[in-house]
Amino acid sequence: MNERAAEPVPDNLETGTAPMSLRVIEEFINTRRRDGDDIATPQQLVTWLHACGLVPADTVVNAEQRNCAERIREGLRALIAENNTEPVSSPRPDGLNPAARAELAELTRDFPLMLDVTVSPPRLVARTAAPVEAALARLLAVVAEAVADGTWTRLKACREPSCRWAYYDHSRNRRRTWCSMDICGNRAKARASHQRKSTAPLTVGQPTNR
Repeated sequence: MNERAAEPVPDNLETGTAPMSLRVIEEFINTRRRDGDDIATPQQLVTWLHACGLVPADTVVNAEQRNCAERIREGLRALIAENNTEPVSSPRPDGLNPAARAELAELTRDFPLMLDVTVSPPRLVARTAAPVEAALARLLAVVAEAVADGTWTRLKACREPSCRWAYYDHSRNRRRTWCSMDICGNRAKARASHQRKSTAPLTVGQPTNR
């Protein structure tokens, strides 16, 4: 795949760079883009889940299930935003839903997981046979596994409020804060520079802009 050129993207590949099990979370969050939403309809959700090997191709999804998937996605975006530093000031609207984390907490109560000890190593699996609910529960299980193996805190949402693209921080010190330094990082620097110049006190004899 090629990198998207018209929107903030990770510095690496469009398909994400998180370790394989966590990569599905990175790519799930990034189904929301500036130019569209890859799970905007029930059929699109089936297509995406099937491409990830999470449901059969003939799975039927209703509007309620699709809405649930979107709420889980935005809740996960809110969670990974907490893995980053505070967002920079921006005149653009924040890409985070302030209620997303609370909604995710409410939704997760309906997705019971159990420890499957019949496989090696044991892993969390959905305690439901419904394909869509099982797929969404599996995504939540991936989060728990990433927390356990220490990779979760490296999955972050871009510090630029209007972006909030998910990316995996491969830096040694875990301090990468932008999905793309060339786009979001430079945009924030330009805003900060403009703000400093516009608020700097005039010195004696300095002409004013008219």
